[in-house]
Amino acid sequence: MREMFNESQLNSELEKIGNNLKNRIKMFLIGGCSMVLNGYKLATKDIDVVFTSPSDLRDFVDVLKGLGFQEIVKLPKEYEVLGASVVLRDAKGFQFDLFHRQVCRGLEITKRMEERAELYRTFGKLDVYLMAPEDVFLFKSITEREADILDMRNLAEKGLNWDAIKEECTLQEKRRIWEYFLVYRLEELKSRFSIEAPIIKELWKIGGDEPVKMVFTEIIKNGNDSFDKIHEVVKKRYKYSKSWTRKELRRLVEKGMLKAKREKRKLRYFVNRAY
Repeated sequence: MREMFNESQLNSELEKIGNNLKNRIKMFLIGGCSMVLNGYKLATKDIDVVFTSPSDLRDFVDVLKGLGFQEIVKLPKEYEVLGASVVLRDAKGFQFDLFHRQVCRGLEITKRMEERAELYRTFGKLDVYLMAPEDVFLFKSITEREADILDMRNLAEKGLNWDAIKEECTLQEKRRIWEYFLVYRLEELKSRFSIEAPIIKELWKIGGDEPVKMVFTEIIKNGNDSFDKIHEVVKKRYKYSKSWTRKELRRLVEKGMLKAKREKRKLRYFVNRAY
């Protein structure tokens, strides 16, 4: 279990880095560090940073290495999927996950995100910007780390501009992929913590069939393969009607995403593994 770092420790580290820079650079904090500095949580173990300039990224890496940080080559699978340009850690356990414009090899920091970001502080020649809570929420929605769903819960309970999240997600270049992940995480927030995101139904419509297929596949794989059992789960989790459940099941079967077989006057549903 790696050590967690609080606001004072993070500021001290950023001050040291800023004072060792030769050129002024601008960086955006997108993860737990941003939440700590915004007062949303007490500590974090990783510092996720996005740079919009490759030269800024290179200068930052050079300073970290000069301060004794070592590049981490072998990472856990949950970190590899993030696609960081470089990950560096020092002997105290400070870890910087550094990205150039994109996280998870696709979700990109846009001009809209840059405009929403707020300057936190300037440390020497280092200008530190905090991404808006809505954008931190969106970035965290595309990972599978348990800590990130807990951070999403924290952000949602503090209050979010849901329309801004929906707009950013749908305007991303590879938006269909991110709508899928966002819907998945919003469903998890709803089922685990009873957090209702008002944009979820619209995202389902925009995102196409994949999010709906994902929901029913998970229900069926857990042994609920009759219509009554499937709808019981749907009603409990999502409060949708029988007619909605029946319509969506029929549509997924027609598209070949699910299969149905009649047994003793009742339909049983199966995942079509060939789809």
